[in-house]
Amino acid sequence: MIVSNDTPATDFVDYFTKQLPIDLANMATLRDELAKRQGAMNAVEASLADRAKAAAELEKAKADAAAILADAKAKAGEADDELAAAKAQAKEIDAKAKKKQADLAERENAVAAAEKRVGDAAASLAAREAKLGAAEEKFAADRLAFDQKVQDFQAKVASITA
Repeated sequence: MIVSNDTPATDFVDYFTKQLPIDLANMATLRDELAKRQGAMNAVEASLADRAKAAAELEKAKADAAAILADAKAKAGEADDELAAAKAQAKEIDAKAKKKQADLAERENAVAAAEKRVGDAAASLAAREAKLGAAEEKFAADRLAFDQKVQDFQAKVASITA
């Protein structure tokens, strides 16, 4: 619609019957187009907001992951230290066990040597006791023979002096 003074006057009946429905249809099309564009703009704005929220959540997740990783590394370091301490303790226990076994073997050898000495001493004592028994028997026999000689001599002396 053209409204100005330099042009011929507008025929409103003709405009309302012919041009207005076309302009209304164009305006409705424009309105729908604007609605679509506004919807798209709203979607873009929502998408940007979601993207910003996702970026913030990503940063938070990265920070949490870094904290968890640092904690895991610290715990792994502690576990490695504990493992090294346990290995050192195991080596120490093994060394003590080997020393105890060596001491036990040495004691067993000493006991075996002492048992051998005791056995040898017992055998020697038995041999000495056997010798002593034989010597006592010989002594007893010699004493009886001596006593017999003494009695015979006393009998001779008594027969001579009497």
